[in-house]
Amino acid sequence: MSVLRPVRTVIVDDHEAIRLGLTAALGHHTQQSVVIVGSAPTVTELLSQDVDADVVLLDLSLDDGSDPKDNVEALIDAGFRVLVYSIADNIRMVRRALAGGADGICRKAEPIAQTVASILAVAEGQTVLSQEMLAAIEGDQAYVAASLGPRERQVLSLYAAGLEIPEVARTLFITENSVKEYLKRIRAKYTQVDRPAASKLELFRRAIEDGIVPPVEPLT
Repeated sequence: MSVLRPVRTVIVDDHEAIRLGLTAALGHHTQQSVVIVGSAPTVTELLSQDVDADVVLLDLSLDDGSDPKDNVEALIDAGFRVLVYSIADNIRMVRRALAGGADGICRKAEPIAQTVASILAVAEGQTVLSQEMLAAIEGDQAYVAASLGPRERQVLSLYAAGLEIPEVARTLFITENSVKEYLKRIRAKYTQVDRPAASKLELFRRAIEDGIVPPVEPLT
């Protein structure tokens, strides 16, 4: 189904120059097919506003340190479609955004006409992923290069599932010091592939990303 009215679009980017410049550029090139109805430096600030929009152009890396997956999920819950608008040079963050349900990826280096086309496509329910981006994601060996061994996966599975170190040790019939050593090695491996996991929550996220534990299902 074609978009019959201008697509109301919001920009979330922590650089004011990007927000202002993109607003002006889109206004000049869209011929009223896309209208910018607001902007914000963070998702939290956007959601605090009363904005009626169809599509959010979302930068991946924001100054508040927020997780792209969390940002996308929050925007989708609020009723927006999400088009990532980024330099997209960090494939791990791209993966996080897509895991959260982003409708597509648009690079900042692309011509404005392509950005407009991507916004219109997303508004119509299409997924926007270029062959170049798909190739980058599929070739992202670092995402799976943590290469946890069988025992490390067992330890991570139990620990991420909520067991404390003594409980993990009893379950696997190993010492608590051994569990601590496994966790130390697991964290080191994730850090080496630019997927740090300093906290238990971050370890839990890595375990979900790697299929070691299933995602948490929402309560109904």
